[in-house]
Amino acid sequence: MKIFFSLITALLFLSACHKTETPESFVDRNYIMRDAPSGARITIGFEGNSKRFFGESGVNRYFGIYTIYGKNLTFSPAGSTMMMGEPDLMKVEQEYLQALGKVDSFKLDGHKLYLYTSDNRELVFSEMSTLDNADEAPSNRYHQKAIEQRKKQ
Repeated sequence: MKIFFSLITALLFLSACHKTETPESFVDRNYIMRDAPSGARITIGFEGNSKRFFGESGVNRYFGIYTIYGKNLTFSPAGSTMMMGEPDLMKVEQEYLQALGKVDSFKLDGHKLYLYTSDNRELVFSEMSTLDNADEAPSNRYHQKAIEQRKKQ
């Protein structure tokens, strides 16, 4: 019996030391897609209080509402600005926004965010550091908030 309690205590101790990522871990943070097609700048950020997502999709900025339940994540249809750009960037943007609408789950691995779509695509993002945007002003209040929180860490 003593061995059983020792084993349970050891397991509880080890589980307390293991840091697990929760859905809330990516809230109020910004991510950038590394290796985006055609050199597009694709970003995504999450605002916790309003459950809004936002970002840059190559040419335009986009926004909408996200829903988290367990490891499932879905996005409302994204609204966006209506600027025109280079044809290859417009194509990348259209494909990205279509894929975003098909996202149904996610995984966090350290500072990487993986979004998985219902048609088996994987969108990989890295958390943005202040160095990613050292030469430009925050694009909106959510971006500013995420940068401020990143500086506190």
